[in-house]
Amino acid sequence: MVLNENHSNYDVVVIGGGPAGSTLATFLVKQKYSVLLLEREKFPRFHIGESLLPATQVIWEKLGLTKALENLAEKKYKDSAEFRIGLNPQSSDYEYARIDFTEPNNWPEQDFPQNPYAYQVERSEFDLLLLNNSRQQGVTVCEKAIVKEIIWEGDRATGVRWRNSDGLKQITKAKCIADCSGRQALIARSQKLLVQDPVIKTSAVFGHFQNVTPNAGREQGAITVNFLENGWIWFIPLHSNMMSVGVVVNQPESDWWRGKSPQDILLTYINRYKFLRTRFESAEQVSKIRILHNLSYASSQIVGNGWLLVGDANFFVDPFLSSGVQVAFKTAEQAAIAIDKYIQHDSLRSLKVYENWCKKYQFHVFVTMRLFYRMMRYQFAMQTFINAINHSLKTKPNRLERGFIAWTLGNFDRYYSSVYLIWIVFWTLIIISKIRHRLFREQSWSSSQVFCSETELKIENSNHVISP
Repeated sequence: MVLNENHSNYDVVVIGGGPAGSTLATFLVKQKYSVLLLEREKFPRFHIGESLLPATQVIWEKLGLTKALENLAEKKYKDSAEFRIGLNPQSSDYEYARIDFTEPNNWPEQDFPQNPYAYQVERSEFDLLLLNNSRQQGVTVCEKAIVKEIIWEGDRATGVRWRNSDGLKQITKAKCIADCSGRQALIARSQKLLVQDPVIKTSAVFGHFQNVTPNAGREQGAITVNFLENGWIWFIPLHSNMMSVGVVVNQPESDWWRGKSPQDILLTYINRYKFLRTRFESAEQVSKIRILHNLSYASSQIVGNGWLLVGDANFFVDPFLSSGVQVAFKTAEQAAIAIDKYIQHDSLRSLKVYENWCKKYQFHVFVTMRLFYRMMRYQFAMQTFINAINHSLKTKPNRLERGFIAWTLGNFDRYYSSVYLIWIVFWTLIIISKIRHRLFREQSWSSSQVFCSETELKIENSNHVISP
């Protein structure tokens, strides 16, 4: 075996250079640890998950990136979110509720953040900014580095075998290995630890378009969510008149996707609903349409002797709450604390504290989203939910309602009383919807009966036309 000894020993090896990996690595070098970060791709690279949350701002301030993000060209100011439901696919009308992040009455009293907003970002540029910051802080970053396997001594992870960008084999020993490899989930998959969620069995198709009709006025930067039967479709405005559009549906709605191309699937949904297709009348597709299956998963074990999982390598719930980057940031911050204590005391107990924190953190998000997807089976439940939000926002939310809004904006380790209340509300709406369905033979959704009957919309892509 040909070995290159340039990277033979570090305090910590971080696998993956996305938000979780770059954030963890930066926090660790700030604590004077030597860190090797191995990223299999060359940045910038495409990644989905462009919508950030206000709570994420706390972390990028700690990373010293506030000014850099303000100056980032590939971003759009985000100060609100709008939720829509069209009751008739043949009509452009819809009901909606809009949450204004900058309204103090929408936050818990005396907990209004200094900067109650976030950004919609081009992830290729955002992730590159984070990775370059890691380099500047002193992290050794190797891109196009392929991790082949973890080195184990008994049950303890002691290093990694990897290939550098020149194809040379490397062995790096470390006191701790942090898996931040995202959906690749290197350790969890190799150790057969990944578990698919029993309720959230979602799939997604998504791409970028230009000239999609934006929201009017001040709401041009808002993320828009349109609820559909067993799912939803996002509209995330990006820079230069670019719009990220994606459909997320739960089984059994995704069963008909088998054998269909991602383009066919996405365009089918756009043409089904007039309140969606009217936004695409002048649109042009400017990216490849991609597809992901089995979005929701978690690792049954989060830490072990000499290793731990961070960000998407640990768990992923659903894109609905725009939680991906926030979870990456927050778990990275907690992981840095745990690794510091682990190295200082050589005790697995500090990593177990991190694992317990993660399990509590993900439990509340998973249960909330499981109930939400159960509720999405019924148009009555979703319509009632949106109207209730709208009424609450217009009349000033109470303390528990403000707590839940703050929780959905990224504070997933706080406001649990509000979360428990919303679970009761969700269950109530689900039970009422089931009773209506059984007693009155009420259709779950009006779209089950009829879709938009207008002429199929064609969306141009460069020099050719794409249609289902």
